[in-house]
Amino acid sequence: MAKTLLPDDTIIIVGGGIPVSEYRAYFENAFGKGFAPNGNLQEWLNTQTGKTVQRAATDYGNTPPQDMKELLTHERFDEISEADKEFICAFDEKMSSFGYDCGHCIGGGFCWGKYMIIYAQTGSKGKKVAARIYVREGKLILRLFFTGIDKRRAYIESAPPHIKNAFLAGSRGDCNCSPRKENCKTRKVYTLDGNVVEKCSGAVYEFPNPTVETLPDFIDLLAAFYPIRK
Repeated sequence: MAKTLLPDDTIIIVGGGIPVSEYRAYFENAFGKGFAPNGNLQEWLNTQTGKTVQRAATDYGNTPPQDMKELLTHERFDEISEADKEFICAFDEKMSSFGYDCGHCIGGGFCWGKYMIIYAQTGSKGKKVAARIYVREGKLILRLFFTGIDKRRAYIESAPPHIKNAFLAGSRGDCNCSPRKENCKTRKVYTLDGNVVEKCSGAVYEFPNPTVETLPDFIDLLAAFYPIRK
């Protein structure tokens, strides 16, 4: 028996008692199975809060994708400085050359900040994420994702301090498993400057206040881990 869909006049309120699965069923009926802008339906729903499901579907179907510069002109992003908007636009353009994009979406930031931009691999079913930009208290934080850090040891050891310091030992990102788990799936163990570093928190490899001036350093770092797809 087919699942009963939400009424068209249902107001979208994430966390308001309606399971995300019911919103999913409604929008998949309208746009096809697997509907999830930028690979994350819940984040998209956060940007549609207060609309009816019918209005959200109509807007999505009728609104052509905006480039990042146009998207940032929306009033809700007025708290982001012009310098930070410039960085976001420049970073967005560079990420496309690596085969990653944000799906023309700036979603809610959940516990990481007010807004979040997620850069996932295009044309990939797994939607591998390489970077996120958080807008937290009106400031930007660039969060990058890495594997195989030991293989890039020489690059990191010679990187500028604002890059290298994110990989060094310190309290941020220390193991918070209690009791400590030897098989922690999120732990990264690598060696820098002869010292073993262990990190397993999701808060590591954050770069606060990135600028257009430091953008080339971040792009070089990403190129070391994510070779540009031909």
